[in-house]
Amino acid sequence: MNTTSLKCLLDACFAAKRIVETLPALPKGMKPRHIHVLEAIYEVNAERSDCRVSDVSTRLNITAPSITKLIQELEGLGLVEKCPSQSDKRVVHLYLTNEGLACVREHVLDFHRDWAAALGSVTDEQASETARVIGELMRTMPGKRQEAQNGQRK
Repeated sequence: MNTTSLKCLLDACFAAKRIVETLPALPKGMKPRHIHVLEAIYEVNAERSDCRVSDVSTRLNITAPSITKLIQELEGLGLVEKCPSQSDKRVVHLYLTNEGLACVREHVLDFHRDWAAALGSVTDEQASETARVIGELMRTMPGKRQEAQNGQRK
């Protein structure tokens, strides 16, 4: 890749950041991270009906203590309920409340469906390639590259 192409790619990343920053407003008290947690709980519960904090942590690649804090916040907002497992009382399962499910429908499922339909000229392959290139940018960022090299030397 030449430097002109890299500049074009970086300009597109700045535009993408602006797009994310102008997404529709979330309900009062909610953060974008909350939506990601709700979506993860929804997806795990769709696959099987026993979502745990560790499942959300693994899916989002975020530490369990961070997820626990976000889940407590979502519980306080009335969007998530925690229920002890019937078979093992030490295990807590996570479920979306009706309000939590409505939030996922509005801010994830319906929103993504409508936006994907509006992007009919973009193929799934193009979207995948764009995500791959952005991942490659992250992986090879000068600061990240140096951190990775330092980690390998230890």
